Parts: sequence; C-alpha cells; structure tokens
Amino acid sequence: MKHFLTLGSALLLCCSLFSQTSKVEGKILDEKGQNLAYANVLVLKTTDSSLVKAAISEDDGHFEMAEVPNGAYLLKVVMLGYGDQFQNLNLDGSIKTLPDIRLEVAAQTLATAQIVARKPFLEQRAGTMIVNVANSLTAQSGSVLDVLRKVPGMIVVNDRISLAGQSGLTILIDGRPTQYMDMQSLLRDMPSANIDRIEVISQPGSQYDAQGTGAVLNIILKRNIKLGTNGNITLGGGVGRFWKYRASGSINYRKNKVNLTNLLAFNHRTGFERLLLDRQVGNELFRQSNDQPFKPYSLNFKTGIDYYLDQRQTIGASVNTLGASNRVVNENLTSILALNDLEKARAELLTTNTVRRRSGFVNGDAYYEFKIDTSGQKLSADFSINRYGRNVQNTLETKLQAGTGDYPNRLQKQPGKTGIEAYRLDYVKPIGKALKLETGLKYSHAVVDNDLQATVFLENVWQNDPKFSNYFIFTEEISAAYLSGNLKINKIEAQFGLRYENSLSSGYSVTLDSTQNRRISRLFPSLSISAPVAGKLGANLAYSSRINRPNYNSLNPFVQFLDPYTYRKGNPFLRPELTDSYKASLTYDNQPFFSLEYSKTNNVIQMITQQDVSTGIGFGIDDNLATFERIGGSLFFPLSFVKKLDGYGGVMVYHNKYTSEVFSELYDQGRWNVTAFLQGTYTLPKDWKVEIGGWYNGPGIEGIQKSEHLYSVSMGVQKKFFDNKLNFNFSWDDIFFRYWNGKINHAGFVADIQSQWETRIASLSLTYNFGNQYLKKGDRRRSGASEEQRRTSDK
Repeated sequence: MKHFLTLGSALLLCCSLFSQTSKVEGKILDEKGQNLAYANVLVLKTTDSSLVKAAISEDDGHFEMAEVPNGAYLLKVVMLGYGDQFQNLNLDGSIKTLPDIRLEVAAQTLATAQIVARKPFLEQRAGTMIVNVANSLTAQSGSVLDVLRKVPGMIVVNDRISLAGQSGLTILIDGRPTQYMDMQSLLRDMPSANIDRIEVISQPGSQYDAQGTGAVLNIILKRNIKLGTNGNITLGGGVGRFWKYRASGSINYRKNKVNLTNLLAFNHRTGFERLLLDRQVGNELFRQSNDQPFKPYSLNFKTGIDYYLDQRQTIGASVNTLGASNRVVNENLTSILALNDLEKARAELLTTNTVRRRSGFVNGDAYYEFKIDTSGQKLSADFSINRYGRNVQNTLETKLQAGTGDYPNRLQKQPGKTGIEAYRLDYVKPIGKALKLETGLKYSHAVVDNDLQATVFLENVWQNDPKFSNYFIFTEEISAAYLSGNLKINKIEAQFGLRYENSLSSGYSVTLDSTQNRRISRLFPSLSISAPVAGKLGANLAYSSRINRPNYNSLNPFVQFLDPYTYRKGNPFLRPELTDSYKASLTYDNQPFFSLEYSKTNNVIQMITQQDVSTGIGFGIDDNLATFERIGGSLFFPLSFVKKLDGYGGVMVYHNKYTSEVFSELYDQGRWNVTAFLQGTYTLPKDWKVEIGGWYNGPGIEGIQKSEHLYSVSMGVQKKFFDNKLNFNFSWDDIFFRYWNGKINHAGFVADIQSQWETRIASLSLTYNFGNQYLKKGDRRRSGASEEQRRTSDK
C-alpha cells in the first residue's frame, strides 16, 4: 500500500506540474488558401517580445507547440516573402486550436527573422528520448563515448553498452547502421562537438531495421540551417589524468537553390580504462590489474550539398571521413596468491601490450526527394556507401617479477577492412484526413575482411602460431520491405506496421577452410494505440517484435590477450536474439510521462567468463543464454515550473531476470534496478548559465554478473559575448562519482570485478561564430538524413 500511495502521489505531482502549460496548434495558409510549409510560428512575451516557444509549419501547413506556460502572449508568424502576422494569445491550460492563419505576399522582400531559442538537454516525446548534445554545457569537450555516459540509464563498462540493465542496443549514425564496424574505436575517436543530438527510441516502428533487442540510439550529426555564409571556429582543451585538446571549424553557404556544409575537426581525446579482477582458481587467488590508456589523434572532415531543383524536388550528397591513430602501452600485473596466505605471491608477472592502431572511415551518401503534391504524398530514395579500414599491431612482453615460469612474447598483426552498401526507397501516401500509409524497400550488403597473424617468439625467432592465427571473412545481405500506417478516428489514433526481412550471412575461415552460413526470414509486426482517458490525460499501448543478429566482433573467432592467463575470443556459433516487447504509457497533453514495460528475449547474448582450473587460464566469450525477461517502468517530469530553470528529471525501475544453463548448472537469477537522473540549466544575471546534472544507477544484473550501485555528478558554465558571437564554455565532469563494481559467483566460479575510467575532467572551450546567423525558409533539408529526422530537428 505504501508503494501505491507513493506512486499515486508522484503521478499527481507530475500532473500538477504539467497542468501549468498548454498546447497550441493551428494551420498556416497563403493568400490563395494553399497550405504553407516552413513558416516560423513564434510565441512572444508581451512585455519585452522575448521568445517563449517556436515551431515550424509542416508540409500540410499544420503546426503545434506543447508545454507552453499559461499566460497572455503575442503570436507572430514569419515567412520569407510574406508579411508578418500577429495576434493575441491567452493560454489557460487547455488545448488552444487557432483559426487558420493566412499570410499575404509582401510588397518587398522582408528581412529574415532571427530566432534565439535554447532546447533543453533532455526532451521526452512519444517513444523517444532526445538528448540535445549541442545544447549541453557538459557534453562539448569529449568523445561520442563520453556523451553516451550522460544518457540517462546508459552504462558503458568494459566496451559494453547497456541501458537500464538491457543490452542489445542498436547504434545508428544519421540513421545508418554501424554493427559491422569497430564501434568502440569509432565512438571513442569521433568528437562530441560534431553531434547535434542523440535520439533514444524505445519502441522503433517498422520504418526502422528490426536489428536489436533494446533501444535504438540514433546519433544525429550537426548540419547547416542558416542563410548566407556562416560558420564557426572552436578551440578547446582539458585535463583529467592526461591533457587533451581539440580544434574545429565549419563554413557553410546557403543561397537560392544551393546549400553547402563543410566541417573540419581535430581531436586529441586522451583517457584510460582500468580493469581490476580477482578470481579464485582452486585454492589460489589470481589478482589482476589491467591499465589501458588511450591517446588517439583523430581528424574528421565532412562536406555536403543540397540542391533544390524546384519547390518539390531536392537532391543532395555528402561525404564524411574520419581518420585516427593511436600508440599506447597497456600494462597488466598478475599476482598468484594462496587463499590462506594473501601476503606473499607465489608468482607475479608484468605483461606490457604495445598497441599500434591506425583506422579510417569514409561514408558517402546521396538522396533524392520528390513532394508529389501538397497533401503530403512523397517519394524519396537514398543510397549510401561505407568503407572502414584498420591496421592493428599488438606486441605482448611478459616479465616475471617473482616466481618461475616460461611466458614467451607474442606479436599479433590484424589488418582489416569493411565495405557496406545500402539502398532505400520510401513512399508516403495520405488517404483522406484519417489515414496515412508509408511503405518502402531496403537492401544492404556488407563484407568484413580480417586477417589475424599471430606469432610467438621461440628460439630467438618469431614463429607463426597456428593455434591463434585466423583469416576470417564475414558477408551479410539483408533485404527488407515494410508497410506502416497512421489511422485517426475521432480522438483515437493507431499506428501499425509490418516489416519483412530476409538475411543471409556467411562466416568463412580461410585458415580452417570452414564456413558457417545462416539464413533468417521473418516478419516483424508493430502496433501502437493512443486514446484519451480524461481531460488532457491519455493512454498508449504499444507492441513490437525485433531481432538482434550477432555482430561481427562477437562472431569473429580471433583471440585478444590481456596477459598469458587472460584472453577474450569470439563465438562463430552464436544464434540471433528474438524479442517481443510490450509497453503501456500515460500521457499529459500528448507528452509521455509514465510508462510500464515488459519484454522477453530468447537466446539472449551475454559475455560469459570461463576458466581452466588446471592451468588458471580464464577467458571471456559471448554466448547464448536461454531467456531474459524485463519488467518495470519509468517516470519523467519537467523542471520548468521553477523560474529561470530548464531541464528534466526521471526515474526508471526494472526487474531483469536471466534463466539458462551455465557451466552445466541452472542459472535462474533476477534483480531490481533503479536509475534516477536530473539535468537542469539555471540562468543567472547577465545571462550566465549554469548546468548541473547527475545520475544514479542502483545494483543490477547482466548475465552472470551482479553489479553494485554507481553514480556521477557533473557541472558546466556558459557565457556568450559580443552579441552571441563568442561562446565561453567550462565543464567539470564526474565531480562526484563511483566506479562500476561487480561479482560473479556461479558453479564454482568466483570473481570480483571493478571497472575504472578517467574522471574529474575539467574542460574549457571558446567558439567564435561568424557570418549570418539567420534561419531560412526550407531550412529543414539535410545532406544524408531522412525527412523524419529533419522534421524532428526543426521542431
């Protein structure tokens, strides 16, 4: 009863917070009564004309703005080539539907309208959490991996990413898949300054690939939306354990039918990760400390062009390149002690791993879009080609600090290359006012080619080690078709979708002359129904079915050594995961704030740690567990009810349970996990802004690992000078923190684990903006992005 009363009080409080706002909607027409797209609709204060809320009209002229604070305002509609329209606006907490607004052609060209608005760091929309990285004071100086750690509920430990205890996440960059690439290196090398936002999509529809059993993380890169010539120059630096620095610049041009975007960024983002592992082997304790610094130098260049053939047709192309190099020395100290005498080691060895890594990534994209009519009927086509190459060399040298033993040195060379091509065709057709259908086709082809050349130093000569050498080629073809619809009947709205995917993958070991083929043909349905409950309170029910095919790094049978007693290897026999998920949400004024979820995954993929008691050698390998069940919910709330404060907070509570046979014994374990987060920006006098954010993740479970709680608190300060042309930004990450601590205790395998990373990083950056800083009609175009992404960005 206490839990229900607490939950009910939280819901009433949340509703009371939301009730202080209203929703405004309407339609913009031209002087002939035709729908007018891309018009800027502004809600201004009557006292000083400062901006409160802004929106851009859709293709059908419709616009809407949610969560506008109640009060009296002035509504202003601005459109290039048309005269401005004004009207008074009084909001009292209800949905305000305005009469159609008609704009008249101006006698002369109007000056462009400058909009100065700040999006919050976190936005919650139906099925999607949006993390506005570009507007965060504490997310501008790191890498993409650093930014992911700021996503509520996101945990990055030992190269594995999970959200509120759930793995199987799908990472996209500008809507494109990345599962065939070395994502850990790519995310670590790409600077966060290039990111506009990250979309966390909890219930992907049929338009998205069915890949993944968890949320979809869509990383949206920055693009130009301003008129004329404009750009910026940024210089930044910081220090934690190591010094780091970066520099970037962009120059863009938009006039008439042409929009050009160019960006160049240099980044030296240093850091480190440390793994502390104590594992029992018989009557002995293997105590290992692995220190992995990384000091990559990366250079990123992006260029794109959009060309407007006419008012209905647009073509565009973009090229995005990233090159990186890294040379570091990892150290691993292993001490072997007797459990009854932990003071003196029987043996102690120090392994140094000299890593030389060079990598390069090139993405090319071209698109065509045709707006067939003003009702929203549209045809679009997209083609992308990706090339990724890397050359990695590891030299492992082991020296005895105490005891006896023979540990020969090892040298591993691993050249690799990846090629991906994808084609997509989409068609949207509204049928009357109640139904909109969307259908499309997609085909992708990927080839991953890696050659591990393992050698061992014996008799003063480097000799091939056939036990660990392997030349592995992985290919995969995926053909897909989907149909989705949106149906509105009175106040009830239904979204339905069906996706068919046929995939054929092949893993060929040239060394062993063996092939593993897998074909998967399956339908993936999705359904979502929304209906009003009482007043502004509404409800939503959703269902989706998805698949998570094993990625290349998990299937690759190569071995990666930490020291002579510890290594990790891939599993070419992994089976794909299959997930059914259900979600029920409550909305207020169409904004979701409370949800309950349940999902069940078969053949869930998890890292399993094993060891040979006779030799003491332990290794990690991805394997399939029978089932994973997850049930829980989330509650989100705004902070805008506090004057001059903008932000979001939330709580996520889930019970995660694994059932399977592990090490020939039944493993049936579950655990509740609580995640809480708060992110707020407060405006001080003279327009100084202070941002404070923090998160807490309670004890959890992932596979056979049980983890303790961890948390982090960061802050940032921002001030703009010279009419907003110069931006000063200071941030301090992980002021207060706790590292990840975990434990394994199953079937006689006992281990304590701690994962550490660089903390208390102080960063400073200066950005100078030059040229025109104005928006333009039609500014939602973007090279290499889908129309849905452009629409979401402009909102």
